[in-house]
Amino acid sequence: MGKLEELIKQEQQLKHRIQLEKNKLNAVARKRRDGKLIAWGIVIETMLNDPEEPMAPEQWANQCKRFLKDKTLNRALVDELERFKMEEIQQE
Repeated sequence: MGKLEELIKQEQQLKHRIQLEKNKLNAVARKRRDGKLIAWGIVIETMLNDPEEPMAPEQWANQCKRFLKDKTLNRALVDELERFKMEEIQQE
């Protein structure tokens, strides 16, 4: 094997090691972000279900519309607003 082939092989090995390291770093960042999103979700659910000061459906919808769009907005609104409607019906 010539010097050029050996250098090309080393280059490929280095590129592979670099990609593996990037993958590890990305996985750590994803885990950190996932954990943060889960914690935020717990806070939001707690706010929505707070027996002392529940968030009004309109307030929830307005906040969702302020920050979300399209599918994400629909996901945020459908279940919660349905739950609020069911609670209102049950209270009547």
